[in-house]
Amino acid sequence: MDINCLKNTQDENERTKLFMSLVLASQRKLYLYILSLVLYPSDADDLLQDTLVLMWSKFDEFKPGSDFTAWGKAIARFKVLNHLKKNKSAKLQFDEDLLKVIEAESSQTENLDERIEVMRKCVQSLSEKEMNLLRMRYYLDFSFKKIALSIGISKQSVYRAVSRIHAKLVKCMRLNLRMSSV
Repeated sequence: MDINCLKNTQDENERTKLFMSLVLASQRKLYLYILSLVLYPSDADDLLQDTLVLMWSKFDEFKPGSDFTAWGKAIARFKVLNHLKKNKSAKLQFDEDLLKVIEAESSQTENLDERIEVMRKCVQSLSEKEMNLLRMRYYLDFSFKKIALSIGISKQSVYRAVSRIHAKLVKCMRLNLRMSSV
């Protein structure tokens, strides 16, 4: 057997072991991160698998000694955004600005399970009118103009209403996360 072939096999085995150990240490954090950005655990499961496959294919680009979980979250975020753009069957989808707010909150909170539960409660606390606006905007993918025409108000009023709902969700999350950390 060629010595170079043996060395390449050993290097590949070491690379695989390193990747697997890093994945095992960060997989739960990656899953909870993805779950915080999508509503359904089944979507989070699929997105985690897609993320891990992409991470493995790009593992040569990972800089040893840097934060593997942060690198994985960046890849996962890309996967989630693509999923949300492609998958119009989700009951409620968030725009990129709200995803950024959720991500900012996630970086400030260590207890991801708690944060996910708080977000679900905050969404459930919305009025039926607010939920209908969000459904039209994100589930049905209506433009602000189309929503305005369907409910008989100006496009600017729809935009302001959706912005207020986003702000309400952010405020609810911050308040509840602060209260639970006391």
